[in-house]
Amino acid sequence: MPKHSDSRESSQENSVVESSVVDNSDVENSNIISESTSEEEREAASEQIEDGFSCLGLSDGFVSTLSKLGYQKPTAIQSEAIPVLLDGLDLIGQAKTGTGKTAAFALPLLSRLDLEEKSPQVLVLAPTRELAIQVSESFRAYSEGMEGFKVLAIYGGQSMQNQIQGLKRGPQVVVGTPGRIMDHMRRKTLKLRDIEAVVLDEADEMLKMGFIEDVEWILEKTPEERQVALFSATMPKQIKAVAQRYLKDAKHIKIQSKTSTVESINQKFVSVAPSQKVDALSRVLELEEYEAAIVFAQTKSATVEIAEALERQGHRCAAMNGDLAQSLRERIIGRLKKGDLNIVVATDVAARGLDVERISHVINYDIPYDTESYVHRIGRTGRAGREGTAILFISNRERRALKNIERATKQSITEISLPDSKAISRRRIEKFKSETLKNVERSDLDYYAAVIDEMTSEGELTHRDIAAMLC
Repeated sequence: MPKHSDSRESSQENSVVESSVVDNSDVENSNIISESTSEEEREAASEQIEDGFSCLGLSDGFVSTLSKLGYQKPTAIQSEAIPVLLDGLDLIGQAKTGTGKTAAFALPLLSRLDLEEKSPQVLVLAPTRELAIQVSESFRAYSEGMEGFKVLAIYGGQSMQNQIQGLKRGPQVVVGTPGRIMDHMRRKTLKLRDIEAVVLDEADEMLKMGFIEDVEWILEKTPEERQVALFSATMPKQIKAVAQRYLKDAKHIKIQSKTSTVESINQKFVSVAPSQKVDALSRVLELEEYEAAIVFAQTKSATVEIAEALERQGHRCAAMNGDLAQSLRERIIGRLKKGDLNIVVATDVAARGLDVERISHVINYDIPYDTESYVHRIGRTGRAGREGTAILFISNRERRALKNIERATKQSITEISLPDSKAISRRRIEKFKSETLKNVERSDLDYYAAVIDEMTSEGELTHRDIAAMLC
């Protein structure tokens, strides 16, 4: 059976792998993971990563599929977690977004499925619709060649009847948000009697959003002998309590990064008064060489206002906030992936789970409330080993918050000046020259050349006059 891994989740080269076997009775107060490892352990982990996916116990089919998808070597969390989950053991995985954790649980759990069984065997709980969709897409990608495999994402804002029909088709993997999973369980349209593995993805986010009681309710309804994998960037007390209660002799893996952010992200800030932000954003977008960008704003109304202002200036953009229907949000993300849109203006909630490789820039139009939100925001760029740029707008009153972000990320953020009109004019000229040369290379210009010749022969205009006017 072939399988895959998620190209949208990139390797962090400076990661250190730390792991130990944990008895769940010790989770609450234990020093489970030491904050450093020996040089020998680090070298061993590094060698294991360099060996590639073939040494992790995955079938040749999976390794072949991963190769087709462009995966060359496992990330640290994949290298440590895949063998544990293949052995059927419970797992606590601490890793930030972008470290490859989706593949770390999806690949081994796909390996252990019984495709003859047409009922859910794996249940993945995710805090948001966007993440549920992303995870289900990853399962679908990794399962190439697995005849008869079905995965279903279920979440609020989508037709209940469509989901019921999807469940009747017998998916082996169900990915969903806690509330909608509970709805189906109460309706008896989702039965968990054959569940063999449960994944809690981004458990700390589920805690923040008030879902932990729902998660525990669901876990209590699953078979006693099921496998549980809990993934969380942080390990607050309540998450440790869940692990203690529902995981058995779990192996605890912690991926420790040198910094909180990906080093390939170039972080900058611009000092700007609140009343000048729209103009500042226009100037930045004029000067920056970007493929696609997310602009983060604090409020729903601000996303609409900013998007409308950018559209008036000719940018291909859309607002994305909690007021939008899920189907419309999905359409916006699809257009961004395809290149039909270049800019999305979003709130933090709407952007959760948004993962598009072509995003080269994140612009913090409004400074986030806390440093963790900042890290999550800028993590939308610099994915899959690519470079990214994060730009933060701050007022004089927000300088202290800037220092807090620098302390938390252990990186300095460089101040840049807003481009003046001369710089913008130069940039426009450069773009014009570049576009003109591209058109010359790919177009048949004989027809237009004949029109220009006709115009010059009829009047007093020269070729230079016509070219200047067309500019």
